[in-house]
Formats: sequence, C-alpha cells, structure tokens
Amino acid sequence: MHPELKNWAHVHVFRVSTALVTILLLALGFFFRPDLLTWWLRTTMGLIEMASGLLPYPWGDQFEIALRSIGGDIWFQITLAIILVRVVAWFTAVTYKELSA
Repeated sequence: MHPELKNWAHVHVFRVSTALVTILLLALGFFFRPDLLTWWLRTTMGLIEMASGLLPYPWGDQFEIALRSIGGDIWFQITLAIILVRVVAWFTAVTYKELSA
C-alpha cells in the first residue's frame, strides 16, 4: 500500500470515527444527561453572542441574525463538540504513546 494512501485512510478514519463518537455522545446525553446538553447549548450560544458583540454595529447584529436564521448555531455547536472530542482523542493517544515508550 502506498504511504500517501495509508496516511489519507488514517486521517479519514479518525475524522469519521470522531464525528460518529460525538453524535453518539450527544444522543446519549439527550437521554441520560440533558443538563450537560443544556449547559453546552448555553455556553456555545454565549460564545456566538460574545463574538457578535465584538463586531461593530450593525455587523455584529447582522452576523448573529444570519447565523441563527440559517441554523448555523446548531452546526457551530456540533462542530465545536467534534473538535473537543478530537482534542481529547489526540491528547489520549499522545499520552498513551509517551507512557508506553
């Protein structure tokens, strides 16, 4: 197998698996820990509002309205959750590699 193809496969398997793990965690949280999902929703919406507030008027308001009206807030929350899962997976792998070496 070509090294480039092997690397490409590793990267995409990691991406797909972390996205699936994130969706599974969100689904489990919906049924077993809705308080964590409420916290996540409020935190990410606060980040969107804070970022919008940093932009000058009227750009901040327009950015927030556009983001919410097209459902961008939901995609922002899911994307941020996927990034968080990837960072935890990366940190776990690096720590395991260091401990086993």
